[in-house]
Amino acid sequence: MFRKIGVAVTVFGCGWILMGLEIIGGRMLAPYFGSGIWVWGSVISVFLAALSVGYFLGGIMSQRFPSGRALASIIAAAALFLLPVALWHRSAGEWFASFDLHERWGSLLAATSLFFIPSLLLGMVSPYSVHLIARNVATIGTSAGTLYAISTAGSFLGCLLTAFYFILWIGIQHILYLSAGLLLLLAVWLFCVWQLAPSLEKQELNQ
Repeated sequence: MFRKIGVAVTVFGCGWILMGLEIIGGRMLAPYFGSGIWVWGSVISVFLAALSVGYFLGGIMSQRFPSGRALASIIAAAALFLLPVALWHRSAGEWFASFDLHERWGSLLAATSLFFIPSLLLGMVSPYSVHLIARNVATIGTSAGTLYAISTAGSFLGCLLTAFYFILWIGIQHILYLSAGLLLLLAVWLFCVWQLAPSLEKQELNQ
């Protein structure tokens, strides 16, 4: 149960951060490519493509390395890949805009360079988490449905609160740094949960 709670908190937080990044993605590219349908189409398409690859890889990796520590490493990697986005997203936008490409292609290339790898890594979290908590075939559907519901609830809040409040309150730069920091905290949290769970289970059995 302790591990299930740890995984639930992790997928909620990762879902929140993922959708928050998607919301600020369009705002990040707007100064260089505008805020029209091409920019938003590019951002959404990149996130969907990255999630598709992430789901696939997450399923494979969960079979080969079925451990919360391995998933914590993936989340920590996502945090590290967000740091260059926070540091150089303005330079990247200016660089792609300097090619004088049409807005649809310039924004697509910029969005891919900034968000594909972080969103791919975050896409690995949900299928990986299902494998970690599913005990048998009879309950795997319930486990998957519950985790995806928790992840989507996090995405809902991340989308709404980022769009309505956080961009206005703290700005894009701070959101990126906070997102990276929160992902690192989630990685540490999951790692600690996985380390502590066996000893807690032994204590319960001895009581």
